[in-house]
Amino acid sequence: MQISYVGQYNKNAGQAVGTPVPTTAVSSLTASIKELAPGSIFEGNVSYVKGANVILSLENGQNIHARLDSHAPKLVQGQSMFFQVKANEGGTVSIRPYMGSGTANPTLMRALDAAGLPANERNLEMVNSMMKEQLPIHADALLEMHRVVAANDTVNVNTIVQMTRLEIPVTPQLAAQFENYQNDTHMLLGQMNDFMEQLPQFLETQTADVAHLVQMNTELLGILTEGLEPEPVVLPQEQPEDLPVTLKNDMEVQTSQLPPLDAAEAGEGTGVFLSEIAGDEASVQQPQTTVYMPDQIGAIFDAPTEEAFSDVLRSIGNLAENEAVFDEDGVLNRNLTARQLLDFIDRELVLRQDSLEPDDVKDLFSQKGYRSLLNRVMEEQWLVQPQDLKEKDRISELYGRLNRQMEQIDKVLKATGNEQSPLARSTEQIRGNMEFMNEVNHIYNYVQIPLKLNGQNANGDLYVYTNKRKPREENGELSAFLHLDMEHLGSTDVYVKMKGKAVDTNFSFSDDASFELVQKYLPILDAKLTALGYNTTITVSNEAKNIDFVEDFLKKDLPGGGSAGVVHRYSFDVRA
Repeated sequence: MQISYVGQYNKNAGQAVGTPVPTTAVSSLTASIKELAPGSIFEGNVSYVKGANVILSLENGQNIHARLDSHAPKLVQGQSMFFQVKANEGGTVSIRPYMGSGTANPTLMRALDAAGLPANERNLEMVNSMMKEQLPIHADALLEMHRVVAANDTVNVNTIVQMTRLEIPVTPQLAAQFENYQNDTHMLLGQMNDFMEQLPQFLETQTADVAHLVQMNTELLGILTEGLEPEPVVLPQEQPEDLPVTLKNDMEVQTSQLPPLDAAEAGEGTGVFLSEIAGDEASVQQPQTTVYMPDQIGAIFDAPTEEAFSDVLRSIGNLAENEAVFDEDGVLNRNLTARQLLDFIDRELVLRQDSLEPDDVKDLFSQKGYRSLLNRVMEEQWLVQPQDLKEKDRISELYGRLNRQMEQIDKVLKATGNEQSPLARSTEQIRGNMEFMNEVNHIYNYVQIPLKLNGQNANGDLYVYTNKRKPREENGELSAFLHLDMEHLGSTDVYVKMKGKAVDTNFSFSDDASFELVQKYLPILDAKLTALGYNTTITVSNEAKNIDFVEDFLKKDLPGGGSAGVVHRYSFDVRA
């Protein structure tokens, strides 16, 4: 309830408390008191105060007897302020002083009164947020917004108002993602990494019997390797020719020897260049005698992990006798890929589950080696390499597969009673992020690209600022923003403006050494761009730029937003 007739305080304060009151006034006062629901906010003048008992003179000429909250600050007779109702039972009103931001602006109170809405804390915040977002606050607009706020009572009011203004549907799930983007905690790669950490922990902590543990592992592996083609297995021993070998488990394997890569092929030159950028030439590693592909055991395991995991594998069924897994000296086949070894393990678990104990299986799942294998398979499915971006549908295929896999995993978790597990929450977070990106793409072009770089994973945000509801300017200016967070270079920002063949580029660094280093290599960039037919202007400065997803991207076309124009933004979070 709101009681607001400005200008009555002094008149009421001068009226003796014991003065007889007409019957009609008593009825009106009684009705007013009953309407003071918990949470209501009203204005009042302290006409009498003793201990916790107060008499408040209202702006409409009425007096209300109330009790102060035990933690309320000391009041002074004649003081005018806002109060919030804590409780209203048996004719006794319990109140406390209210110092919310909305009470300082009488426009908010009048707007709610005109719309017939109670002046409670949430409604005041709603009107205040609408005014900040330059939305109309007439009665119809307030009632419409109030319906959305009431339907999402667990969502922050300011979030609801901003999403409504941006024409993004409001649900608790989408609102949580919106706030993640506001707080710069939206990185899909980070959510993927959380899932990769939680999956082996989930398997390890299950209390089911061996049959159910094995079945769950098989189902999850089947989901994670969806659509991947079978790989030929390379035996550890040398063979004079590449001949197919049939094993006990009917898997066809090939025998061959991977040749050592040349130093240049192994990335020696790249390593030297990156080391110079990092300022540590001594850290350049010499090429190894045997070079493994990134998905092979030799590249995934370090020596302690390989030794510990090999000991566990030898205790699982007949894996120790499988010539594709161990050589005659009992050494693990380092040429196997993560997917191949997981397949061998899964087949053996299925065949020997009757002779295994639950602790044996859980011990396997808890191994660092098993976690590394699962992570590598998930990376193979969910991360893209820069060269893959040349493929037209690579990103759409990635998101389609990821969404299907998360949906299937969610079904497995629900079927096994694990819908409240951390893994289920991680699955929901990933699906929610993709749903939010889909909603944003109804207005703008935006996608995150989880990248697999040399020795690291990186998250790339691709912002293509072309408002789909407005025609694109022909031959208009394009702008791009690239942000890098690198261990040795520090915070690095690259801002590019392009119109026709004219390209203006500004590099910004927070670190002086990085500033000097990149400035040294700018002639190379200039030469490459010139060779492509561009007229370039390149500058370097020492200042960091902070880009806000909501303010600088989503709100760019709104009143009070950024300048007009078509903006491309490429933002990467890279840990080198």
